[in-house]
Amino acid sequence: MKKLFLTAVAFMMTIALFAQNKETFLWKVSGNGLKKDSYVLGTLHMACGPDFKIEDKIKTALKTTDRVALELNASNPETVKVMQENVGPVPGFFDGMAPEKKQLIDSVLTAKNLNPAMLDQFGPAVLLSILSMQAFECQNPQDMKAMELELLKLEEAAGKPVDELETADFQIKLMNEFFKAEDLYTYLKDLDKMKAETKKLVSAYFNNEVTALEDLLVKTSTFTPEKEEMMLTKRNKAWIEKMPEMMNNNATFFAVGAAHLLGKNGVIQLLKDKGYTLTPIY
Repeated sequence: MKKLFLTAVAFMMTIALFAQNKETFLWKVSGNGLKKDSYVLGTLHMACGPDFKIEDKIKTALKTTDRVALELNASNPETVKVMQENVGPVPGFFDGMAPEKKQLIDSVLTAKNLNPAMLDQFGPAVLLSILSMQAFECQNPQDMKAMELELLKLEEAAGKPVDELETADFQIKLMNEFFKAEDLYTYLKDLDKMKAETKKLVSAYFNNEVTALEDLLVKTSTFTPEKEEMMLTKRNKAWIEKMPEMMNNNATFFAVGAAHLLGKNGVIQLLKDKGYTLTPIY
């Protein structure tokens, strides 16, 4: 009997340790007066088709909610219209850049079968999107998946209204302020390294390895404290002001970039600070 008891204790300890090691990008939000549970999913905005998957637990959570909320809804015609109207270049983008740096930018683009003339046609938001796709190295670029769009295609999302936490105009202005010529130079100079790190990010994300993904983001980040404040902290805090009313009115499935969930200023901790109960969904 004693041996059986010790075996049971050892088994329970193993289960407890296993549970502690499990991680997730999906969280249930409850308590603090909510009538129904809402959910927060940290997403990887894009991935190659063969790597991409949406887990059943995400579909189950989505099915139980009444509305979906994204950073931006790329299926909204009005949002798309604003984006298309603001794809042009930022005047003086390369002013002050050393000629040899501009030459390296042109040569790397040419080597990647991208016309350097695109730099005179598009602004930072478009450039960053194109370069991000390059970093994924999909065998078939047409097979690139955008997670938020794929979520909206699911049967579990059918007929659900889609809210936006930000506007297209805000995001364009943000990218124009955030992504400068020197950032473009650094990104292209380290593009091959970025490709290797992107593969690790994709693997960490789809294996629910939150700590590994956070470590990779810290390792590869070129964010200054000011840029981290601009791209993550300020936006997280702005969303947190909107989310309570949205959740009070309807059970909402929020899907935002995974980086927004992490750290003391991440969405998960900020919701806890407001008194909500956050439960990881494994």
